[in-house]
Amino acid sequence: MTLPDETTSLHYDWNTPRPRRSVIDVADVTLCDAPQSPSVVDPGQRDKRRLLSLMPGLGVRSAALGHPGSGPRQFADALDLARELVRAQWPIDASCTARAAVKDIAHVLDVRERSGLDLEAAIAVAISPVRLAAEGITLDMTHEVAERSVSFALCAGVRVTGVLEDASRTPPEHLADFVRHMLDLGVSAIRVCDSAGHLTPDGTRSLLRFVTQLVRLRSGRPVRIEWQGQNDRGMALANALAAVDSGVDRVLASALGLGERSGTVAMEQLLVNLRLSGHWPHTLAGLVEYCDSAAVSFGVAIPFGAPVVGRDAFRTGTAARATALVKALRSSDRALADHVGSAVPAGLVGAETQVDVTPMSGLSNVRWWLAQHGYDASDVLLMREMLLAVKLAQRAATDEELRTMADSLLDARAVRA
Repeated sequence: MTLPDETTSLHYDWNTPRPRRSVIDVADVTLCDAPQSPSVVDPGQRDKRRLLSLMPGLGVRSAALGHPGSGPRQFADALDLARELVRAQWPIDASCTARAAVKDIAHVLDVRERSGLDLEAAIAVAISPVRLAAEGITLDMTHEVAERSVSFALCAGVRVTGVLEDASRTPPEHLADFVRHMLDLGVSAIRVCDSAGHLTPDGTRSLLRFVTQLVRLRSGRPVRIEWQGQNDRGMALANALAAVDSGVDRVLASALGLGERSGTVAMEQLLVNLRLSGHWPHTLAGLVEYCDSAAVSFGVAIPFGAPVVGRDAFRTGTAARATALVKALRSSDRALADHVGSAVPAGLVGAETQVDVTPMSGLSNVRWWLAQHGYDASDVLLMREMLLAVKLAQRAATDEELRTMADSLLDARAVRA
């Protein structure tokens, strides 16, 4: 029996069916957002180029290269990445982020000119009352700053994305006014941001319906609508999927969700959910390597239980689940085994389902391990002795520990005989 990647006739799907879209663009903002976390290491250029090189293999076609106006190091890194894209000819539409200041945008233009890459400028403007109050500026002043910076970039022939920071906490009349202003200036895209991680999925849909209608009514040309959300309430992924359902053209995500405060949408979780819902046709076999590379580069540890790429994501040590899993594995039906215990098939991301021996295990776990490592899997006494030893240790045993355990028990038995 062969089971497809995304779905199987062996389980009922209670998820609400959604119309499938042939295209959804995901922009990788790891190189731009991850360094904003106070707890990470800012990688060197070689590590950043490595991460960039892994994006095309996942089907990612858009990426942010950083904030070149933030300092000499940030400028040098963005320029190096832009030159690497030109050299490698990867199919990635690249952008650099800039504050709404001519000085910042000038650095983006410099990277563009010196690299020869057709960079887009993502110009960020804070528009919510709380941000304006904190910065001591008025909405009229914000309009003036936005007009000056966007016009400067457009006059230089650069494509511009108008980044509406904290749009999720902005009153409708102010938001509408600013969206219209951006469209009239001639931006290529509008990025709607939940900068403080404020929204729920319902709020995301309401906000995007409002913005989408504004764009359609105001603009007589194609304007891309993007979504970027933070994870302060733990809803970044749910909100991103709600944004996809709402018809946005592009969603932004970062490897492991790295970003300021509690981070942003985790790229690995977003891509897997898009694949399972039919929105992402690309292979995800390189997803684990991509996340491992990000973890090493930024000096962070991937939690054991992290979905998709955590060490325990496709491991089971409990007796009940292992029994069903072992039977599926014995049938040599890898797809069936992948679907027994997880909604995410291990093979989807190039991983394998694993049966461990832990204090929660039963004899079936040990029997499977013995069979896979060349021991007599019918030796019930050996299985019982090994299982007892693991339970007394109160933690999962490694392959090396199990091998030492089995050899010692068999040697002791031989001596007694």
